[in-house]
Amino acid sequence: MSKRLSLSVVIGVLVLLISVFSIKSVYLTARPTVDTAQVHIKEDRATLEGIIHKTGGKEITRYGFRWGTSQGLDQEENLSGTINLNQDFSITIKGLKEGVTYYYRAFAVNAKGTAYGDIKSFTVPLKYNPPPVVSITSPGDSMTITRGEVVKIAASATDDNKVKAMELYINNIAKKKTDSGSLTYNWNTGGMDPGKYAIKATAGDGVKTDEKTINITVKDDLIKVAQVAVSSPATNKVSTPTKTVPTPSRGVNYTNKSKYPRLSKINGSFGQFYYRDTGGGTIEIDPRWIAENIVTIKLPGINRYVQVHKNAKDNFIQAFTYIKNGTTVINGRRVPLLSLVETIDGTFVSRHVNWNPSKGLSNHSWGTAIDINADNHFRYVNPNWEPDDPNYILWVKAFRPAGFSWGNSYSDSMHYELLK
Repeated sequence: MSKRLSLSVVIGVLVLLISVFSIKSVYLTARPTVDTAQVHIKEDRATLEGIIHKTGGKEITRYGFRWGTSQGLDQEENLSGTINLNQDFSITIKGLKEGVTYYYRAFAVNAKGTAYGDIKSFTVPLKYNPPPVVSITSPGDSMTITRGEVVKIAASATDDNKVKAMELYINNIAKKKTDSGSLTYNWNTGGMDPGKYAIKATAGDGVKTDEKTINITVKDDLIKVAQVAVSSPATNKVSTPTKTVPTPSRGVNYTNKSKYPRLSKINGSFGQFYYRDTGGGTIEIDPRWIAENIVTIKLPGINRYVQVHKNAKDNFIQAFTYIKNGTTVINGRRVPLLSLVETIDGTFVSRHVNWNPSKGLSNHSWGTAIDINADNHFRYVNPNWEPDDPNYILWVKAFRPAGFSWGNSYSDSMHYELLK
């Protein structure tokens, strides 16, 4: 009897012990305890940190981070191996985009299941991108020049990446654009009014832009002063030439020949004049001839005032009326003729051909010529190879119908002039 009782007691104790261990296994183990810690960002990468505080009574089989650009956290980075409690673990994710916000949370896995830390976020900062540094190397700031001079404008820009575009403005009117970090432009001031002009160069790197502005003063030339003098009552009293006094052209009979000793050729219906050389390929024309023959007109569409010969004004107005109202097709796209005119120079400029005193007088001296898109058209344009060249199109659509000839035959495709 006592043996049976002893055996029952032993069996009961064993059952109790098994039950205790079973209960402990079920109720005294849990998921790990994990926290999402801080992040360290460097350029396009971020190092995420987490901490496992408790294993939950079971071995940690896997841990890491879930992350993504939304709180859905569609990316996962896994770690394995021994982990020390209460010490940071980390991973580095790469290829992140500037300005984008990312979300992340730490996790740890044991036999009981997966535990997560809080969801946290960070934004990859934009890199500092300084704008290009723009400089105008020529002309100097605050210079004063005489109307009629050709001013070489040179500008450049530097950038920590790449300068993608530069543009030049004179009094906020665009003159030239390039896709590099340098720009040059020859500004003929012959058709400009005296006064102050702001020369501005801008540059951009595709993200940021900057600019540099200098100021130039264009002063009146002696011709302008003489025109004012001629318009006064004291100087307007000039006797009309009689038939017995030969005259080569308008007004030259009363010229002060000691001051203006040279006589130009007769340029068709535009006449001839006395003049003197003033150096550098420029000339000074008898102001009386200028007062009688040179007028100021406004070019249609361009809305710019220029000086031309009075017998040429109708042709200039007609040509620019064609430009104002006309269109053409380039690469299958119809564009206005006005869009082909980037720069205008000349009309009335008193000088020798190409500013070379050894050559004859330019037709600009009579106010019968104009230069269009001068910067890249001091050359020959082959219509067969360059049918979409703007100066060729302007010749066909506007200047030829208005009675102009084109300088393309002598490799000066910027130049249009009247001969009559």
